[in-house]
Amino acid sequence: MPKKQVITKSALIPTVLISGGAGFVGSHLAESLLENKARVVVLDNFKTGKEIHVKHLLKDPNFALYDVDINEGIPSDIESVDYIFHLAGLEEYLYSKEFINLEALFTNSLGTKNLLDLARRSNGRFLLASTIDVYQGRMSQLDLSEYFGSTKKEENKFSLIEAKRFAEAVVWEYFKKYDLDVRIVRLSEVYGPRMDLSSSGFLGSFLKNIINGSSIEIYGEGTDEEYYLYISDVISGLIKAQFNPKTKGNIYSLAPNDPISALETAYLVKSMADATLSVQFKQSLSTFKNKVSSPDMFNIKDLNWKPKVGLKEGISKTLDSFGYKINTNTFKPNKLVEEKINDQRAPVEKLISLKGLKPEVEFSFTDKSKVEVTKKKERKEGEKQKRIEKPLYIFKKAKGTASKFEGALSSMKGSVRDFKYRVKSDVSASTSILAVILAALLVFIGLPVVGTYVSATKGVSLLSKVQDSVLSLDANNLNKDTLKAYNSFKSARSSLRRTRWLFKLVGKGEEYISYDKLLGSLVYFSKASNYASNAFSPLGLVFETLKPQSTGNLDVESFSQAKLSLSNAEEFLRLAEAETSGVNESLLPEGIREKTLEYENKLSKVQKYMNYMSIVVSDLPSILGSNGERKYIFWFQNNNEIRPTGGFIGSYGVLTLDKGKVKDLAIDDIYNPDGQIDTRNIEVVPPEQITKFLNEDKLYLRNSNWNPDFSKSVKAFDDLYFKVTGDTISGYVALDLEFVKGLLKVTGPIYLAQYNENIGADNLAERAQYYSGFDYQEGSTDKRSFLTVLGSKLLERIFSLEKKDLPRVLSEVQKSFNQRHISMFFSNSQVNSILKEKKYDGGLVDTDQDYLYIVNSNLGGTKANYYVKNKMTYEINSMTRDGLLRANLYLDYDNTADSNAWPGGPYTNYVRVLSQAGSKLTGAKILLNGSEETDIFKDVVIAKEGKYESFETSFKINPKETVRIVFSYDLPVGLSITKEQKKYSLLWQKQPGTVEDEFFFMFNPPFGTTIEAKSDILTLVGESVKVNGIMEKDLNLYLLLK
Repeated sequence: MPKKQVITKSALIPTVLISGGAGFVGSHLAESLLENKARVVVLDNFKTGKEIHVKHLLKDPNFALYDVDINEGIPSDIESVDYIFHLAGLEEYLYSKEFINLEALFTNSLGTKNLLDLARRSNGRFLLASTIDVYQGRMSQLDLSEYFGSTKKEENKFSLIEAKRFAEAVVWEYFKKYDLDVRIVRLSEVYGPRMDLSSSGFLGSFLKNIINGSSIEIYGEGTDEEYYLYISDVISGLIKAQFNPKTKGNIYSLAPNDPISALETAYLVKSMADATLSVQFKQSLSTFKNKVSSPDMFNIKDLNWKPKVGLKEGISKTLDSFGYKINTNTFKPNKLVEEKINDQRAPVEKLISLKGLKPEVEFSFTDKSKVEVTKKKERKEGEKQKRIEKPLYIFKKAKGTASKFEGALSSMKGSVRDFKYRVKSDVSASTSILAVILAALLVFIGLPVVGTYVSATKGVSLLSKVQDSVLSLDANNLNKDTLKAYNSFKSARSSLRRTRWLFKLVGKGEEYISYDKLLGSLVYFSKASNYASNAFSPLGLVFETLKPQSTGNLDVESFSQAKLSLSNAEEFLRLAEAETSGVNESLLPEGIREKTLEYENKLSKVQKYMNYMSIVVSDLPSILGSNGERKYIFWFQNNNEIRPTGGFIGSYGVLTLDKGKVKDLAIDDIYNPDGQIDTRNIEVVPPEQITKFLNEDKLYLRNSNWNPDFSKSVKAFDDLYFKVTGDTISGYVALDLEFVKGLLKVTGPIYLAQYNENIGADNLAERAQYYSGFDYQEGSTDKRSFLTVLGSKLLERIFSLEKKDLPRVLSEVQKSFNQRHISMFFSNSQVNSILKEKKYDGGLVDTDQDYLYIVNSNLGGTKANYYVKNKMTYEINSMTRDGLLRANLYLDYDNTADSNAWPGGPYTNYVRVLSQAGSKLTGAKILLNGSEETDIFKDVVIAKEGKYESFETSFKINPKETVRIVFSYDLPVGLSITKEQKKYSLLWQKQPGTVEDEFFFMFNPPFGTTIEAKSDILTLVGESVKVNGIMEKDLNLYLLLK
C-alpha cells in the first residue's frame, strides 16, 4: 500500500515493527498490539504471509503495511522504532517445511542483520522468534546431495534449523559487540485460527483429514512427539518477553510441559469428528528417527507466563474457525503409544525381516502341576468366591512394547483373566469344563503359536544387529547376538513343530513344511553366522595391533582357528541354502513371502562374502608381515594432472609392516629416486608418447603409470624401482586427493604445528599445492616435509579413532574404491582375485558386451585438469537391416582457465578410446571452439590395450578454448541386434582420478523393434532410451528389445 508517512519513534505511543507480520503468528501479534494501543508497522513480502490476514487492520490509523523484502534492506522512510519482532523466516518453518528456499535462508541471515542494524540505529528492543527445534540437527558426512537429509521434508526442516541457529548466532554477536537490547524466543509447534492446514507437524494434517471427511493417516508407528502451543499463548509469551525490562540478553522457550505423540493426537482429533472416521497407519516417508528434545524452560517463570489453552480446547477453537462443527462428546486420550490400540493398521512386519523387529511379548511360566482350590461352601447370594492363589500362566508384556497378539488370542486371554482373578460361585459345571478346555487350548495351541512368533522375531531382531557389529569389527557382540539368534530360531522351530497336528487338521500341511524349512534355514544361517563371528576376533585385533603404541604382536594361531571357523560356517550356509529349497514361497503370506525371497537372495551373497573372508584370513598374516618385513608403496597421484591410473605420481610413500605392526612410513618426492636414474644411468625405453610429448628418452618413475591397466603400470614401476633401490615390494596402492579428503571428513581437520595450519577436506588440495612449490625438478624438501607431517598426523588420528568410528572409515574406503579413487594390487596373493572381482584392482574390466573406456593423459606438464571440464556423449544407432550397431562418441573439453599462468595454462591431452575387440573405426573429426570440422581419421592411432581396440589421438587447447573430438565406429558383428539376439548391454568404465565428468548415453533401437525391458536408470523418450549425469563410478546398462 502507499506509505502514509515517515515512521519514527514517538514518546506518545510505542512503535512496533513486525517482520513477517502478515503471516499466521505475525497477524495475531499485530492484532494484539493494536488492541493495546501500540503503533504497528508490518513488513512482509507475502511469500507465505497473506493479505487477508491483515486486510481488516488497514482501517486502523496506527497500522502501516509494507510489501518489502527485508533481505534487500529496510525502507528508508522507516527511520526508527521502539520494538522489533523478527518473525520473518519463522513462517516458512511452520508452514509444513515446504516453503524453504534460498530466500528463506537469507531471511535468517541478511534479513536478521538488517533488522538488528535498525534496532541499533533506533536504540530499540529486538526479539528474534526462533524454534525449539534448534536443539536438533542433522547433516551429511559424505556428500552435498543429501546434506540435510534423504527426503525433501528432512532437507527443508534441518536446513531451516541450521538457518535459525545462524540467526541466533548473529543476534548473540550484536548483543556481545554492541550491547544491543535483544532477546530470543524459541517456539514450539503453533496452531490455531489462520494456520495453514498443511502446517504444524502432524496435527495440521489430522485436522485437514477430518475437515475433508477422510481417514486420519499416521505415518510410521505414531510414536513421534511434538510440543503444541495455541496461538494466543504464543502471542502472550512473545509480548511478555519483549516488554519485560529484565529480559535483555535472555533466551526463552515457549512450550507446554509435555509433548504429545502422533497416536494420541490422532485419537483426540478423531473423537472430535462429526462423523465416524478410521485411523490408518502408513509407512513412514523418512528413515530418520526424529527425537523431540525437551526445551530448557528453567527461566520461563521470570516472564510469569504459562499456557492457558489446553490441546482439546485449542483444537476445538481451531476447527470452529474453519467452520467445522465438532462432536461435543467428552474424550480423554489414553496413553495410546503404550497400548497401541488402533482402528486400522498396516500389516505387522513378519518373520523374515532382518531388521526392525523386536520380541513383543515375554512369557513366565509357573512350574505348578496342581492348583489347590478351596472347596465351595454355602454362601449367601452375591457372596464372592475366594481367588485362586496363582494363575496357570501369566502374560508379561515386554517393557516399552505392546502385545501384537491381543486380537488373535483375545478369547484365550479372556480365559486366563477368568482364572487369574475370580470364578463366580454360580458357574455351572458346563462352564467350568469349557474354561478347562480353553485353558488346554491355550497350552497346546496358543502358547506354541505365540512361542514360535516371539522366538522368531527375537532371532530376526538379533540378526539385524549383525551388520553394525561386522562394520565395527565388534567380535564379542557379534558372537553373542548370533548365538542368541541361533537359540531363538531353534526354539521357534521347536514350538512350530508342536503345532504340526493342527496344520494337518486344517489341511495346511504344505504350509507347515514351508514354515518349518524356513525356520530350519534360519537356524543354520544363524549358526553359520556364529561360526563366522569367531573369525572376526583376529580381524578386530589387527587394527589394535597395527597401532604404533601397541605392545602386542600378530597372533598367527588365531588366524588358523579363524580359517577352521569359516570352514564350518560355509558348511552351515550350504545347509541353510538346502533348507530353502523346501520352501514354497507361494504358500506364504505376502509380507513373509517378500522377506523370504529377500533372504534367499542374500544367502548367495553371504556365501560369496564368506568365501572372500576365507581368502583374506588365509593371506592376511603374510600381508601383515608375519614371516618378516613387508613393504608396500603408495602412489599419491595428483588428479589435476590426469594420467591413465588416476594422476601424475608426484609423491610416493613406503609402508613397512613387521609382525602386524607399522614399522615405518616414509613419504618422499618422486623426483628423488628419479634423480638416481640419471645418476646411475639406468635406461628403460619409455612409451613413444612420453618421448614425443615430454621429450624424455628414458623412462622415469613419475611417468611409469602409462598403461590404463593398473597391474601393468605397477609392473613397469616395480621393475624400475628395483633397479634404483634393490627393494622388493609386496603390494601397491594408488590413491588421489579425493580419497584423502574422505578420510579427513571422518577425522576432522588436522592441525599441523609446523605450518600453524588446520588441514581439512576443504583446503587439502590448495594447501598441498601451496607447500609443494611450483618447480621441483630436483626434488622438494617442502613437499616431502608437508606430506610426511600430514601423513603421520593423519595416521595418528586414524589409530586414535574409537571402534564406533570404524564404520565411517570403511564407508569412505569403500566409496573411494567404487568411485575409482583407490586401486590396489598385491604380489603373489589370492586377495587379488577378490580385488579383480570387485573391480578394485584398477584393471580393464572383462566383458564380451559393448565396452567403453575413455582414458585421458595430460602430457603438458601443467595442472590444467583442475580447470578443464569434460563431457562425454555416447550414441548407439542401427541404420541397416542387418542390425549392425554403430557408435558415435563425442568428447567435449572446455579449458576454463583465465590465463597461461602455472599451474593452469594450456592443456595437452592424449586420449584413448577403448572399445570392444572387433570394433571398426569409420570416422574421426575435431572441432576447435565450435568452428568447422577437421577430419582426423587418418591421424588416429589404432592399437590394442589388452583384448580391446584402442582409438587414440591428441590435441592442445589454450585457456578459454573448447575442443570436440568425434569418433564414429561400428561395433563387432557379434553385438548386432538380430532375431536371435535382441539384447544390448554396455559397461562404461570410469577413469580413476576423474571428478565431475559429465556423461550422456542414448540408444536408438533398430527399425521395427521396441524396448521391452531396461535398466532402471534409463529413461524412455519416444522410441529411444537416455540417461545422463555425473560419472561417479562404472556404468552398467542393459536393454531387451522385442
